[in-house]
Amino acid sequence: MAKVTVLNDNVTFDVTDGEYLLTYFKEHTAMLFGCEKGECGICICTVNKGIENLNEKSQKEIAVLHSRGAYPNQRLACLLKIKWGEVEIEY
Repeated sequence: MAKVTVLNDNVTFDVTDGEYLLTYFKEHTAMLFGCEKGECGICICTVNKGIENLNEKSQKEIAVLHSRGAYPNQRLACLLKIKWGEVEIEY
């Protein structure tokens, strides 16, 4: 079981290893989403801890993040899948 903390909402929740985080974010946080397909960039978030515990960025995600001027530790929340361990995020 993985553990995800979202600082903005002061919430921590358990996630089954290998799960996408979108449903959990929608249930437990006030994070904003648009297309939910990794195309619009509304859900850019910053991974403060545990970035190595997340799935790799796809070429599509890399392109969207680049077009938005994102930092290396920023990701699209709608595409995040946790592999294991602990992750700390803020949006």
